[in-house]
Amino acid sequence: MKRYVALLLLAAAGLPLAAPSVNGVPGLFRVNSAIPMGFNEMSFGMGLSYWTAKNEYRDFIYHSHFLPQTLLFSELTNVEHTGRGRMYIGYGFWDYIDLAASASYYTTFFERGLYVERSTGHWEEMYGFEGFDITLHGGYDPIPGLDDVLWFGGDVHFGCCPADTAYLRVEDDPDGMWHHDQIMSTVRRPFAATGNGSFGMDFLVTGDFSRWIPNAPARAHFNIGFANYRQNYHFTDFRATPVTDGWEYSDSTAVDLEVKDDVLNVGMGMEVATPNLDLYFEFTSSIITSREDAAVAYFTPGIRFKNNSGTFIDVAFDLSTSDFDPTYYDMGHGLYQADISVTAEERAERAPLPIGGVFDWGVTLAMGYSSDLEFREEESITGILSGTVTDSLTREPVFATVTFPGRPVGNVTSDAATGAYASVIREGEVPVTVVAPGYRNASATVEIAAGETLTLDFALLPTLSTVTGSVKDGEGLPVAGAAITIGSPTPISVTADGYGVFTAQVEAGTWPISVQAEGYLSDSRSVTLMANETVSVDFQVRDALRAGEVMSFDNIYFDSGSATIKPESYGILDGIARIMRDNPTASIQIAGHTDSDGSDSYNQNLSENRARSVYQYLVSTGIDAGRLTTIGFGESSPVVSNDSPANKARNRRIEFTVLSI
Repeated sequence: MKRYVALLLLAAAGLPLAAPSVNGVPGLFRVNSAIPMGFNEMSFGMGLSYWTAKNEYRDFIYHSHFLPQTLLFSELTNVEHTGRGRMYIGYGFWDYIDLAASASYYTTFFERGLYVERSTGHWEEMYGFEGFDITLHGGYDPIPGLDDVLWFGGDVHFGCCPADTAYLRVEDDPDGMWHHDQIMSTVRRPFAATGNGSFGMDFLVTGDFSRWIPNAPARAHFNIGFANYRQNYHFTDFRATPVTDGWEYSDSTAVDLEVKDDVLNVGMGMEVATPNLDLYFEFTSSIITSREDAAVAYFTPGIRFKNNSGTFIDVAFDLSTSDFDPTYYDMGHGLYQADISVTAEERAERAPLPIGGVFDWGVTLAMGYSSDLEFREEESITGILSGTVTDSLTREPVFATVTFPGRPVGNVTSDAATGAYASVIREGEVPVTVVAPGYRNASATVEIAAGETLTLDFALLPTLSTVTGSVKDGEGLPVAGAAITIGSPTPISVTADGYGVFTAQVEAGTWPISVQAEGYLSDSRSVTLMANETVSVDFQVRDALRAGEVMSFDNIYFDSGSATIKPESYGILDGIARIMRDNPTASIQIAGHTDSDGSDSYNQNLSENRARSVYQYLVSTGIDAGRLTTIGFGESSPVVSNDSPANKARNRRIEFTVLSI
């Protein structure tokens, strides 16, 4: 199973991807790739494009030389047909820089939607040489660890037309707007060339994800840039009035118009390659920033057929995603007809768009050759890493994600039924990390050689158990910043947050857990954890001893008139002993006090003897006698007046004074 998966991956890793765009450099249709062709690589090709659009009018006024009356059409549809032929060639003269050139020819046909076809025909046509384009293109992958994956590049392109451009002009029946020999500027593409020169540049980004999806290599592209165009128009505009025998012309004006347009170009696309077929789609938008609400946008899916000889055939479909108003771009002719004085700026705003208006739809068929597409037997620089992922306790297969941190290699997953995984990896040192729900992460680093098949198996430990809890003081307030240590084979220390809450993950088992906080006595206990279990452990810590601190107890009981401690007092004294053990360097004075019943000397002796009894009890629990001293105060230091049985009970007490810590 592992071998079968590995062979599939190795075969897919060699699929070619590079093919030219219509600009002659690597890319899709209009969108360019940031990946260069490479030194001494070349491409050439030719293509034919066809676009069409319908212009629908309402309440269209028609008056002709051929009709003695003016007609009003409630609906009228004209159809535009535009074609382009293009040839290009590209060459990589350095590893990172290419140069491409192209030449193209344009034609536009305007199909009138008149209700009666005239003898002069209802077609207008224009055709001519569009010009030459030169593109300098380059790219580089500068980020370590993402070699051959993330590319940044750019292109600079120049366009020129050595001859005067051809325009679509009225040669047949006037249509109510345009008259004989006038430029039909409301058509989307009324010219063959966009002036005598253009310039532009683009920033390119490409992500090559073929290592992440090895059996379906994919690339994503993003382009953003600008272009500058200049158009020149020289014509005579005039006002026309329909009369019974045709048209009457008056008030002509000569127009010499230079139109300068800046265009923001944005494009993005995705391609997926197989051995003989590439599928791609792209979105492009050209925003004419010098005009108001003017943009040309297309969504373009495409398919590329290719073979190992380097030849290919492209089929692309343009679908419009922007609007075009066929009556607006009339170079101010409509304003002039309405007896309005038209400025050069108003005519420039209404001039034809420099890249042509958007069509409803279009199709392109191209064929060519790219040396990048040729199959070549090259020395391998990759190896295959494969293995299995299993549960360390049950040895059952585990569905896991295998990652390669810091390497331009896509994640792979192990088979849920067999635990097998495999990946094609570039030679060198490879860090590997395995992640699976319910298990601890596992990591390893291996050295793989070109052409080598290396086996690396992982046995995952179940996920760590969780210990959570809180730390509070004697008054139930949270103790922030307390340090909690869990004594597992690898001790884990965590700190309680501002609410006194802590959480830690440890291996299953029985472990000691202790808490320490400044100003408080430490505490500890044990906790037993099962795999994937969450156990809550709460602590209530006591204040730590301080020098000079006095702890007074009136509930340490003795036999009447005696220094013999009653058993019910042992628990309190055991607590004092625990405090002494928690503070192993502290020294304490034990002081006995009585009430005023009896003589002074009797009470003095009784207080001393009772303090001595407490001393002996603490020593019997293991407290070093050198840390204890005793003293008796008799009835000399009452805390309240001895005027009632309750007050006398309070005065009969044992006090512990911290001498040092």
